[in-house]
Amino acid sequence: MIRHLTLMILKRDGKLLLGVKKRGFGMGKINGAGGKVEPGETTREAAIRETFEEVGIRVKSCEKVGQVVFRDLYFKGEPETDVMHVYLSEDFEGEPIETDEIKPEWYPITNLPYNKMWGDDEHWMPEVLRGNKIDAYFHFNENNTFTDFRVDVVPAECIEHFRDSDFGMPESGDEGSFVTRTAARAVLIDKDYRIALINARKRGYYKLPGGGIDEGELISEALNREVLEEAGWKIETLCPLGYTHETRHKFEQFNVSYAFLARATEFVGTQLMEDEIEDGFELEWFDTIDDAIAAVEKIDTTDMIYQAKFFTARELAILRAARKVLKEQYGQ
Repeated sequence: MIRHLTLMILKRDGKLLLGVKKRGFGMGKINGAGGKVEPGETTREAAIRETFEEVGIRVKSCEKVGQVVFRDLYFKGEPETDVMHVYLSEDFEGEPIETDEIKPEWYPITNLPYNKMWGDDEHWMPEVLRGNKIDAYFHFNENNTFTDFRVDVVPAECIEHFRDSDFGMPESGDEGSFVTRTAARAVLIDKDYRIALINARKRGYYKLPGGGIDEGELISEALNREVLEEAGWKIETLCPLGYTHETRHKFEQFNVSYAFLARATEFVGTQLMEDEIEDGFELEWFDTIDDAIAAVEKIDTTDMIYQAKFFTARELAILRAARKVLKEQYGQ
């Protein structure tokens, strides 16, 4: 079972609005406003609603700054996976009020009461307060004490944004109702700095190894899994490159791809899906990043399927971002 929860971090004048939980799970701990996502709600809508219900603050705008996955957290005697969607707002109105849920108070960021908060907070919250976005997980035991954890900083810089009109295609539909899909992709290098691309031979395009992030999965987990499945390699992630954003009107989707530079460490064999086999997926190595870019640049997407137009533009943007990093950090 996966439950989706929210947490709203309210920040003003160097302070955070936190409060003592007065009832329910976590009673007595100091926490921010938040709660369960109701059916039909987006996580943003839930975060804003819970904030008003719990502390009387009306959030005018907010930004999602990460997610924290809690695995095997015992709730009502049964282990479950909770995904907490974390939002940050500095744009809100009203004065905090005490409710049946929480007794709010402003705390200086430089002196947060971590000893009275949930144990995970001190591990991920400082990253958010430094301006980073995070992807984290905490694994618990039967006593609801976490035994293992990981906090990853998410690529925060947008490499490029693409939409239908960039390819001469019409746009229609209400973007406010579009669904967001996230993915993790790798610019994969070997010990000689050769570059790997997936050649979809029967479709006529190249793509970077990578794919969608499953519900409750960390970006780093998705990256390792997808590269292993498509390229057959275990990897070492070297650094984030940023992310691309695609507004696909035909499918009423936003596609966000988190991109990383990664090194191939051990070949164990591909685990391709049936449609990937049908498309002729095959790993192809290029001697240099310039060779890989040139191969993608030669692709004529005029008569290709809708998605391939986005694939090609996206991979070019990510490869060019990787070229800059390889030159500046690795002398390649």
